[in-house]
Amino acid sequence: MFYAIIAIIVVAIVLFILSYFMNDRIEEVESQLEQMSITTMQDTYQLKKKIKVLEEELLPSDLTDHKRENSNLINN
Repeated sequence: MFYAIIAIIVVAIVLFILSYFMNDRIEEVESQLEQMSITTMQDTYQLKKKIKVLEEELLPSDLTDHKRENSNLINN
């Protein structure tokens, strides 16, 4: 019985020491998730910039068309 307890304690100590030298998979997953999040944020930012540019290109032409239509209606 004594030898069994000593063996269990020795195995526990060895496993405890080995746990510090093993690669942490959770750390790797967190790193990948963080990288993916950053990439997604960058893509979202770029898309928003492109949409804003497109809106600015399309909006002024729409406004001038509406002003012309309104002025034509008022004059007629």
